[in-house]
Amino acid sequence: MSEVSKQHPLILVFYLDRELMKNHEIMAPFAEHINQMIALREANAMAFFIPTDGEERVECINPIQIEPTKMDKIMKMVDQIAESFLDIGQGADEGKNNPDNEIEIPENNE
Repeated sequence: MSEVSKQHPLILVFYLDRELMKNHEIMAPFAEHINQMIALREANAMAFFIPTDGEERVECINPIQIEPTKMDKIMKMVDQIAESFLDIGQGADEGKNNPDNEIEIPENNE
C-alpha cells in the first residue's frame, strides 16, 4: 500500500436529487448506512452527499490514482468543505439564491 493511500482517504461523492435530500426520513438512514459501512470496514474513506438538480451519480476520488500534490490540494478543499458544514442550521445557507454569492470555478482547477 502506498504512503499516499495511508495518508489520504478514499472520497465518495454522492450527487443526489435535491428534493430527495430534503426528505429526512430517506436521507438520514441512507447517510447513516453509508457511514456505518465505512466504519464497519475500518476503511480510510469519507462520504459527501451533494444535492443536484441534474443527474444523480456517485464519484470516487482514489488517492492511489492521483498525484500526491494534487491529492494534497484536494484534501485542503475537503477541509474547507468540512469547516463550512459546521455552520449548517446556523445561517450558513442565508442568501444562497442571491446571484452575488455565486462562486465561479475555473475549468483547469489550477
